[in-house]
Amino acid sequence: MRIWQGILTLTLILTAGLGLVIMSGHGRDLMSPALQAELQVQDFPLPPDMGVDPNRVAEFMVGELQDRMETDIAIRLTMNANVADQIRTVVLPRLMNVVAVQAMMREVPELSELLDLGSFRRTVSGTVQSREAAEDVALTVPGALLATIDGTRVPVTTTSTGMTALELGSMTAGESRQIVLWLSESAGSIDLGRAIQLGAAEGQRGRVLLWGEIGWFGADVEALRWGRWLVGGVLAAAFLFGLAGAMLPFLGRRNGRHEDGEVRAAHRP
Repeated sequence: MRIWQGILTLTLILTAGLGLVIMSGHGRDLMSPALQAELQVQDFPLPPDMGVDPNRVAEFMVGELQDRMETDIAIRLTMNANVADQIRTVVLPRLMNVVAVQAMMREVPELSELLDLGSFRRTVSGTVQSREAAEDVALTVPGALLATIDGTRVPVTTTSTGMTALELGSMTAGESRQIVLWLSESAGSIDLGRAIQLGAAEGQRGRVLLWGEIGWFGADVEALRWGRWLVGGVLAAAFLFGLAGAMLPFLGRRNGRHEDGEVRAAHRP
């Protein structure tokens, strides 16, 4: 066998074997860093008109208070008619306008979540794990509106560059965190595979493995089961072909030496 043939055959064996390892789901453990996130992206469709409209809430509250002022007997008896009219036409619309109502709703965590509900478009969920102790672990996720860590809601911060991020704090060796993030519509036009970054203190960089993204070359393999078997079969055939190509010359030499030995034994006196 020539040298270039041997190199080509060995390269074919190694690449096909590596492809089979990746197809079997064990490739994520190869040369993985100490800090790693395994995340899944899913769409978050909502029914039409889902959420809370501050305009409708403000109009309802103003109308309700005006009706009560007109029908409440105690107010009519204790308050001058001119004062009641001024409260109804001037004070209430200024206190219960859209800006004031939305500010009050934002101050209540449960109502604030309802206001954001209509903006949710996608979710990112999964685990963040670290084989070694790490400080100030953070995950940058563009368009993040709401986040939970191990089932507890945590705030989403904004970095100095304007990127939204999830701070996980300190992690001990072998610790794993379950995270869920809800993203806005602005995240739909961003390549999340490149935008989501994981890191920690002292410049430590982690790796992010993302499932569910569409538009990348080979994305259909994730959905088409027959496509996985097809690619896996091609890799297996290439692996066996390369292995056979590497072994045939050695088998040929062995058979040649065996035949030479038989010929020499036949010519002995």
